[in-house]
Amino acid sequence: MKAVRILEPEIIEYSDVPKPQINDSEALIRVKAVGICGSDLELLSGDMPHIKNGFTTYPLIPGHEWAGQIEEIGKGVQGFSVGDRVTGDVSLGCGNCHMCKIGRYNLCPNRVVVGSYRNKDGAFAEYIKMPYKNLYKLSENISYEEAALTEPAATAAYGIMRAKIGFGDTVLVIGDGPIGQLAMQCAKISGASKVIAVGSWDKKLEIARQLAADVVVNYKKDDVVEKVLENTDYEGADVILETSGNMIAFNQSIKAVKPGGKIVLYSFYNSVEFPVSINNFIVKDADLIGILASPNASKPVLSLMESGRINVKPLITHRYPMEKISEAIAMIKEKKECRIKVLLTP
Repeated sequence: MKAVRILEPEIIEYSDVPKPQINDSEALIRVKAVGICGSDLELLSGDMPHIKNGFTTYPLIPGHEWAGQIEEIGKGVQGFSVGDRVTGDVSLGCGNCHMCKIGRYNLCPNRVVVGSYRNKDGAFAEYIKMPYKNLYKLSENISYEEAALTEPAATAAYGIMRAKIGFGDTVLVIGDGPIGQLAMQCAKISGASKVIAVGSWDKKLEIARQLAADVVVNYKKDDVVEKVLENTDYEGADVILETSGNMIAFNQSIKAVKPGGKIVLYSFYNSVEFPVSINNFIVKDADLIGILASPNASKPVLSLMESGRINVKPLITHRYPMEKISEAIAMIKEKKECRIKVLLTP
């Protein structure tokens, strides 16, 4: 089969590799659409923490935001058939440890992560194999392209679930990329009365306003903290969803959060250590929540996508055939085009 492989930092190829062979509890899926995530670019550059700590090595087939159709099933597979349209989890736990048994399989010490951690090959390929217990069927009114955004939508939703956003909360979302856009929608669904979106592209912020945001702030033009305070009667936001992985944004979050509020961190940061206004955080008696992957969130997200309450269509801005992966990455790195989600098709 054809697949995209990262051979070493900044070296990528589209070539023939062996077709995956499944075991009794796995399904072989023909990939129909797969998204390029920021973490895929970190794998390519070598900046991904899993690369630096040795849990992921080259070569590797990346890609964890995918949808496809089952072409083969193992004899132990239950509830799925050849021809089913599916997507799947990103974190695959062992199912036997304490973390798996309490539903936090994203923290399983024996886990693998699709397209990265412990070199579980991903979906930048014609085929991917997956344990059937980590698959989810798609309804007919969800396209493969839309379903490829299930994983980022589930990640966004998981942060909302962890933060326990409730009726009447004011939520600040920093970042106008896919996770930020989806987090805004999930926050509204959860009961937020006001969503403030922060980004750098006016076009992306307009999409955010159309989908969920009540207030938009372009950090290149406005003082983020001042704008948040102006829109919260100078109390600050109840919950801040920091999706950018930017050090400045982290410190802005501390300044903009309401006393007793919550800051949710979705992204890895480029620097493992950086100056933080920690005393300002402490005196606010605030909570800090880290988000890793999307456990137990895919099924509810798919239901919300099916009902139309989560709308991913406006977020798909670019499409490339998989053999054009180098062109897609070059476009992303140039940062000249307004993009949110880039999809590849095998």
